[in-house]
Amino acid sequence: MAKPKPTIDRAATKEELECIDKTEKMLAKEQKLPPTSQQVRDIATTHWKSLKSWLKGSQVITTTEEAERRWEICKGCPFLLYDETNPDTNKKDGRCSHCACFMNVKVHYAVAECPINKWKKHCGCQCDCEHGECDE
Repeated sequence: MAKPKPTIDRAATKEELECIDKTEKMLAKEQKLPPTSQQVRDIATTHWKSLKSWLKGSQVITTTEEAERRWEICKGCPFLLYDETNPDTNKKDGRCSHCACFMNVKVHYAVAECPINKWKKHCGCQCDCEHGECDE
């Protein structure tokens, strides 16, 4: 079936203009994930730091208590998106709109940090890495 062709040019109706305005406002509020290049860089950095930590004998996975504390912070964050499906678990869980990480997984990495500094890494080494770069 062929699409009908408009035969008369006309101005948009008030209803159509209101629909366009409503859609534009909705899209302006939508949180988008960062570019793929940034996502890859963040996951690679976290894994590299975890490998270095493991090679130095430091903690790679944080304690359950620390992971739960971090996750509670994330759950209260307006940048956490709940409608993303984790490809590893096939479950819908929270994804950060700043780093695009699945935060309910990232909170378990001892060397991981919140991209907007709501929580810091805690790798269990002897330095004060809660407030600076861990070089141990």
